[in-house]
Amino acid sequence: MNWITDIAAKIKPKLDNLFKKKSIVPENLWTNCASCSTVIYREDIEKNLYCCTNCQEPQQILPRQRFEILFDEGKFEEIETPKLSSDPLNWSDITPYKDKVKSARKKFNQRHAALVATGSIKGLKSVVYCMNQKFLGGSVGIEEGEAFVFACKYAVEHNIPFIAFPQTGGQKMQHSAYALMQMPKSIIGLQMLEEKGIPAIIMASSPVAGGVTASWFYGPSVFVFAESELTKIMFAGPNVIKRTIGEDLPEGFQTAGYLLEKGFVDRIIHRKNHREELYNLLSILLNLKIEKAENIIDASDENTVSSQQTISA
Repeated sequence: MNWITDIAAKIKPKLDNLFKKKSIVPENLWTNCASCSTVIYREDIEKNLYCCTNCQEPQQILPRQRFEILFDEGKFEEIETPKLSSDPLNWSDITPYKDKVKSARKKFNQRHAALVATGSIKGLKSVVYCMNQKFLGGSVGIEEGEAFVFACKYAVEHNIPFIAFPQTGGQKMQHSAYALMQMPKSIIGLQMLEEKGIPAIIMASSPVAGGVTASWFYGPSVFVFAESELTKIMFAGPNVIKRTIGEDLPEGFQTAGYLLEKGFVDRIIHRKNHREELYNLLSILLNLKIEKAENIIDASDENTVSSQQTISA
């Protein structure tokens, strides 16, 4: 039987290599819609601005993908936001929180859950704050909150519109009271924009929950939009509310479509129409601001002439 053993010894390595060969089919070739569960060729959904090719529902995207879609020719400049502690309380459960942050930073190539960038929307310079819900739930802590205020200040200093794309589970539990402090800070940032007459737009991208809903959406003179009727906007989750009140919730409760009917959301603008409709709105608002400034100057000149005539008399 030695000859059989010899043949087997020669064939076995070849068989092993045959079955160990990696598939020539690339990984992540397909994806599925979070809304209708349709399986879609990934390249097709990317060409469709990351919207389902079946139901057209916008899918979750990362900040840099958002910037490429929104800004002219996909060109933008990221702005470095203040570097603060990512773990002020040295939080630890099964895994130290700082290790989770380190892993998320490596995976997404961003310091925290938000990125700030500037670019032009059909020629109109704007500053955009965009969140990544996949970065530890997109939770808002010291860094994310300070980045929001920083973006507001940048808009004031450069006299350009401010747009935010929240996508978050709310305030960061691991930052405790420090995270809650970001709520009034963000309102102060929005107040700075109002005082200078600078347009401020909040474009909800599902999901938005917790302290962000309770602060950003109530900012002074803020336009509240959503990119889909199904966009989830809430404070507490529906199951928590249902258990609290002991009753079934209305159909579509906490979706942008439902909130539009109740007056909480101003308008629903599909992702494919962001550039066109945001440009139109910002153009109107900026022209109104210029006209208002000109009227103030004219009124001031009239008062000056009137005063001079009174003195002469």
